[in-house]
Formats: sequence, C-alpha cells, structure tokens
Amino acid sequence: MQRLFTLPCLLLIVMLGIYILPASTMKAETAPARPFPQRVTYAANTIRPTNFTQSQQDQHVRSFYDYWKANYLVAAGTNSAGKQMYRVAFGTGSPVTVSEGQGYGMVIVALMAGHDPDAKVLFDGLWYFSRQFPSGIDNCLMSWKIENGQIVDGNDSAFDGDVDIAYGLLLADAQWGSSGVVNYTSEANRVIAGILASTIGPQSRLPMLGDWVNPNGSPHNQYTPRSSDFMPAHFRAFGRATGNSVWVDVINKSELTINSIQAKAGATTGLLPDFLNCSSNYNCSPANAGFLEGPNDGNYYYNAGRDPWRIGLDALLNNDADARAQVQQMVNWLVSDTQGQADNIKAGYTLDGTPIGDYFTTFFVAPFGVAAMTDPSKQAFLNDIYASVYNTRESYFEDSVNLLALLAMTGNYWDPTAGGGMAPTSTPINATPVPPTSTPPVPTPPTPVPGDGCQVDYTIGDDWSTGFTAQVTITNNGSTAMDGWTLTWEFSGNQQITQMWNASSSQSGTQVSATNAGWNATIPAGGSVSFGFHGTYSGTNKAPTEFTLNGSGC
Repeated sequence: MQRLFTLPCLLLIVMLGIYILPASTMKAETAPARPFPQRVTYAANTIRPTNFTQSQQDQHVRSFYDYWKANYLVAAGTNSAGKQMYRVAFGTGSPVTVSEGQGYGMVIVALMAGHDPDAKVLFDGLWYFSRQFPSGIDNCLMSWKIENGQIVDGNDSAFDGDVDIAYGLLLADAQWGSSGVVNYTSEANRVIAGILASTIGPQSRLPMLGDWVNPNGSPHNQYTPRSSDFMPAHFRAFGRATGNSVWVDVINKSELTINSIQAKAGATTGLLPDFLNCSSNYNCSPANAGFLEGPNDGNYYYNAGRDPWRIGLDALLNNDADARAQVQQMVNWLVSDTQGQADNIKAGYTLDGTPIGDYFTTFFVAPFGVAAMTDPSKQAFLNDIYASVYNTRESYFEDSVNLLALLAMTGNYWDPTAGGGMAPTSTPINATPVPPTSTPPVPTPPTPVPGDGCQVDYTIGDDWSTGFTAQVTITNNGSTAMDGWTLTWEFSGNQQITQMWNASSSQSGTQVSATNAGWNATIPAGGSVSFGFHGTYSGTNKAPTEFTLNGSGC
C-alpha cells in the first residue's frame, strides 16, 4: 500500500530546513583516511577471537573480500553523465540487484579501502547505480529490486537497503572527504532525510518496511516492523552526523519493541521474529504466518538471523547496555542449546528454540559471533564460530552478511561519526538540525552506587509524566563469580512496575525485588548484567539511591 502523497526529495530537504554543505567547504582526500586494516578497540568488557593472530584475521578478511568482489561486484554500464556504474549481483552471474545488496556493497567497499586500490571508483559506481533507480514514491531512496536494468516488482523502497546506503556514504566521507565529484555528506544527508520522512513511523518512531507502507494502514503500518531493521548503531551515527535528536527516539522505541518480545512469557531464547505486530504502547507479538513473505514470518528466520549482528554492533561501538543485554540473552540460550558448538547452530528457529532447518549456514552463525563478542565468558564459543565461518563460501546473501560480521569480529568495522553518545562529535551535516516531531525526554544520568563488591547503575530513559522506562546494570567488582542474584530497592514515591525484562520482579508497596532470569544468573568477576522495566507514577520520579544485592549493601 502506498502513501497518499509524496514529496520530491529536494523539495523535502528544503522544507525540513536542511542545509547542504557545498563541496568547496570539504577537504579533498586522495587516499583513504582510515585504510584497512583498522584494528578498532571496541567497548570495555568485549572480546575478539583469539584462535588466530590479528595478522591472520586481517588476511582472512582480505581473502574473503577478494572472493566476494570477484563473484558479486559487477560493472553495470554508464549513467547519462557517462559515469561507470557498479552493482552487487544477487548471486554469481545474476541479472538481479536489490537495494539491500547495494547497501551491503557500499559499506563493505568503503571499509576495505586501503586494501582495494579501486575502492573509491567502485564505491562511486555503486552510488551511481543506486541513483539510476530511485524509488517512485520517495526519490531520495532506492527502488528495491532491479533486473536486467529495469525496476521490477514494484517501484518502491526497502528500509534496510537505504539505511546501509546512507551509512556507506558517511563512511565514504570519513575515508575520502566530500570535495570530489560526489559530495558524500550532501548525499548522505539527502538519503537520511528520505529515510526519516518516508520510512520512520511518524507516531511509532519505528522503522517501516519501506516507503510503500501507509503508517495507519492494514495489515502493514508503522507498528509492524521487521526486526532486522532495528539498526541502533546506524541510527546513532545518523543522530551524530545530522545533529537531529529524533534518532534518540527511534533508538528508544526500537529497544522498547525488542524488550517487549524478549519479555514474553516462555520466550527464554531471546530470539526475535522476522516481523512483529505491535500496539501503540509497544506491546508486540510475532507476526502471523504469511504476513509478508511466507510461513516463517513469525519465526527467527532469514530476516531475523541478522539481529545479533545488527543489535550487537551498538554494544561494540557505543557500549549500549540495552543492546548488550538483548544479544546476551540470545547467546546464553544458544550456548546451552548447542553445547557451545557452532556447527550445531541450525538454520532458523521458532521463538521457543525449536529448529526449523536442519543444516548449517554461515547466515545463522556469523551474526552470533558479533553477539558473543559482548560477553567475555563466551570466548570459546566465539572462537568456534569464527573458525566455522571465516573460510566458508556460500552465496550472495550468506557471504555478504558473513563478510560484514567478519569485519566486526576482526576489529575492522568502525563508526564514521566516531565517539560514543548521541551528541555530534564534529561539525554536523545539517547546519540547522531538523526538529523532531516531539521532544524526547532528557535521560536522567546514571546513579552509581559504590561498594566493595558490586555497583548498581540505575538510569531513567523515557519519562512521559505518568510513566517511564528504566535500565538497571549490576557490576560484580569482586574477585569471584556471583551465581544467582536478587537486587532489592525502595522507591521514594508511588512508582509501580508494570513490566520487567531480563529479570523477574515482585513489588510490595515501595519495596521492589528483581531476580535473575535463568540465562543471566551468573555474573563473572568484573562482569555485569542488565535488566529493564516499564513503570507508572504520579508526582515525582526520583531514582533510588540505595540497593541491596543478595542481602548485602551495594
């Protein structure tokens, strides 16, 4: 279903008050500023594979990229200006290209600059191809499927392709600057504006499936997202690059949605379905079979298989506690289910952990390697995943996701906007930030509680005068692991917990207890666990200042 009206991309940018920096203001760079390999240091308490040296891992990525490039990156003629175009083929020799693949390609090629001397030429050609086939609904975005040089199966967009294309443009600006033929900052700004205007729910602030979705339509609308479209690390980069705080709201609402599914009774796996069906209060359920693509639309299948990688990146790059807790729930279940053996990971699961496909594919394995990096206790599992995927070749979709996961696992995936947090760290693309539809609340700063053996950080996120969300992180500062935990505190007012995830709660008056779930009972020495909850209140909503962990002050 299409929107009732559309705006040309340039008119939209003018109406939103976005100022495009002219190319003359950008510094030209003829060589990549961040050549491969980068060997990035990720967030504290994260790990990397240890069964190969860094030099060996870098060479694994080079070899995989050379193979990927030879099989899937193909010349696609010239555009009307005589510029050479390139596309990512939907399989070796395939005449089909989808925007998803074009986005993968732009991110991969930008990250591999320095190894590939033709990276800038290839990147520009990939961008030219995406512009050759704009969506007929919002021409800031790319039409989702091209075959034999023609748009097929509907002239409209797919969310994930455009988000990766925009991220790729930010990477390109970080590599080469924007004073060349392509002003990467201008084009990134243009695509991000289209994503926000046409594919982010105006009330839900959730990703929509594409610009064809009517926000208030049925059955597809602004409350029916695809779980693999939750890309918080990308959204955080967009917020830093543009100075637009609306992306904070997009992240918060995405996290609420993920937590809603993971908190469902019996959903101990933490797995997310391909597609979700949510209400306006972010109470979400798996989509029904046949919702969009097939009988597994409500299962963890060939869309959701990307979730551990997409969400895990936010923990690695931005030290986000929510993202860490979300992927750790999945990984903890998976280690138990597979006895810590990567070869036992199956091709898709129902949300209770029942396997769907009884075969191995890197698509369902490599993303879990990124997730495993968030938990130091999963070193052996991470090593086994890496060993099983670094030299495995399959087809376009599997290989593209595998290569992107390998870039992360080897420390060669980075954020072009740099730094943590949502505040821009350099001159933003938008000289005048675009105001959000509604001003998101300013989070209450964490309240650290020092102690000899533990620390509790209690952070209030969203607060809308009658309700709120909170995130609680427990850190074990002791020298031995903690097996099983119950955290208690007292509210200062009449706050009432309505839903808790990653822990079970009980409340009597102002007294609250939160007890570990089965999968996060152990807190290793120096490690931490997080849980969160929704609550209601009237009057004031002060953060607690005193906590008791297993009967002792913390």
